[in-house]
Amino acid sequence: MAAFFGILLLLVSAGDCQMNRDSPFLGSKLPRTGDQSLMGGGQMSGSTFMISQPFNSQPTSDLAISVDERNTSCNQISFLLTLTASPSSSTGYQRAKVRILEDRLSVPTAVAELVLLMPATGGSLHETIGFSSANSPAGGSRTNEITVTADPDNQIPETDERNNGLTFSVTCQG
Repeated sequence: MAAFFGILLLLVSAGDCQMNRDSPFLGSKLPRTGDQSLMGGGQMSGSTFMISQPFNSQPTSDLAISVDERNTSCNQISFLLTLTASPSSSTGYQRAKVRILEDRLSVPTAVAELVLLMPATGGSLHETIGFSSANSPAGGSRTNEITVTADPDNQIPETDERNNGLTFSVTCQG
């Protein structure tokens, strides 16, 4: 009985080594110095294995941002960030940066920046961010313009980049 299991173990380990040697995901499939290099169209000589661009470089989903007006004031912005699901059935999380600017004396000034983890399968996050606002004149009021931008550095390939930012005006009492 022990001899039978020993032979079986030997056959399984030999089959496993053969499978690993031919696996396209291991270093054994990389071209050697005598083989054609990967520069020649991404194909190795005598192989149908093709090197292609990563899927993440293709625009497959979309970020959109909207303001929650009821919870936005002079020194805080409340918004909903939505990521549509990609058609590739991606899993995991997508990092999405959000930048908040306040118009101070006609100069857009960054008051907050954060990175949110969005599910790659799609979904929405509701966030409220507080910040130190410019002072209102004593006894007076002013209009405060707050700009919220998702993916301000365009790091996420999207189907529509036009819905990543918006500006919202709020009246502040002094």
